[in-house]
Amino acid sequence: MRNLKATGVFLTILAALGLSSCAGSGSTGGDPGNLSQANVFTVGTDAPLPSVISCQIWVTGVTLNNGTTNVPVLTTQQDVDFAQLSGLHQLLDLNAVPTGTYGSATITVANPVISFIDTTQNPPAINTINGTLSQSTVTVNLANSFLMNGGDLVGLRMEFDLAQSLQTDANGQVTGAVNPVFHVQLLDATDPDASIDDFPGGVVGVTSDSSFAIQGPKGRQWTVQTNGNTIFDDPSEPISSFTTNTIVQVSGQLDPVSKDIDASEIEVVSNDKFFLAGLFTSIRPPSGPATQADLYVRAELPDITGIQDGQITTLSLNGSETYRIANINNPITTLLFNNSLLAAGQSVGIGGSLTTNNGVPMLTVHRVVLRRQGQAGPWIPGTTVVDSGNNGSFQFTDNWTAGVLLPSQLTVYTTDATNFINLSGLSALTGSQPIPLRVVGFIFMDPATNVPVMVARTVEQVSD
Repeated sequence: MRNLKATGVFLTILAALGLSSCAGSGSTGGDPGNLSQANVFTVGTDAPLPSVISCQIWVTGVTLNNGTTNVPVLTTQQDVDFAQLSGLHQLLDLNAVPTGTYGSATITVANPVISFIDTTQNPPAINTINGTLSQSTVTVNLANSFLMNGGDLVGLRMEFDLAQSLQTDANGQVTGAVNPVFHVQLLDATDPDASIDDFPGGVVGVTSDSSFAIQGPKGRQWTVQTNGNTIFDDPSEPISSFTTNTIVQVSGQLDPVSKDIDASEIEVVSNDKFFLAGLFTSIRPPSGPATQADLYVRAELPDITGIQDGQITTLSLNGSETYRIANINNPITTLLFNNSLLAAGQSVGIGGSLTTNNGVPMLTVHRVVLRRQGQAGPWIPGTTVVDSGNNGSFQFTDNWTAGVLLPSQLTVYTTDATNFINLSGLSALTGSQPIPLRVVGFIFMDPATNVPVMVARTVEQVSD
């Protein structure tokens, strides 16, 4: 269950509320009871490298430095899979820190394990390399010194740059040598880059019609608050129906005052005993109703004998499963995602019942939830089609995690609801030169062509 203990690469530390984006300092706020401390939460994300499906590294320590004192902001070491997120953020920890001005962060890592998909085999298999670190401790200077005031809440965003960290040979093959490169920012807790995506947890108890408690990574409990704007993936399952068998994934932001998770989206992934998250690597048969699906497992609850994170497991399907799209509560989504519209390269959450017969675990799939995922690569000049506003499409060369399972030239559909970052909109994808992009959204099978396509939630222009 390594990946559920720390999924992601974007560390957020709660320490300063009301951060000024230009000056890099925080205004007084939060709990006035302890003006000698601020709070820091840690969130993770990553930068891409072609074909690498997993890069698991133990993050053994994270400290903030103010010139005289090094303040730890990671309570327990975390086993983080830096390759599974691209443009998504995962909450790792929350700690109090002394007030003061901080100018750098130091990250200590150990034991890298790199996995990639071998598509020369049918069905695809996973190959693994035990990496070797050139250095285990990295200190990163902040672009601007950051003043933390008492009672403030701040996010420490730590991005692991896979493309620069993992060394390759003349043929572009990963050698196993790892020279860790991190990018670090301190951000206001309300900044979109300090948000929380798909935070997993088992329900501990329901406290009201709008709040409940979950046990997240490393056993820490968090209170989740909802409101009228919170999206539930299944409106037939209100909070009042949650039990200790319910497993959820929560998206939102930490509240600067209460330190609770203010949920924007609640996804019920299981109501009966087991949850697996990962990437489909093979669907059989390749068209029509699927009877078997190979899942590269990135997370599991609970630990299941015979199933291991970082390995492929085969699941049986019969069409009786409930199919949903994460955080979209419209039943019509079953027309877009069902057992006849599954594709290798889709990120999914699997829930169901777990029974044991003579010591052998038996999994019965009850729920398959399509999840958001990030893909990256250069925009292909001349492929942009603008229907109206931001409604339209484009193609890019997908060289990120699932790119070896998806079309190399992946078609992306956008809408007026798509968020464009560092771009004025769909029409900005123009010119004769490729534009490096990171796209977060859903992978769907186009029933007309039987080819996977992507529907974008965000399209971001990134640095080369």
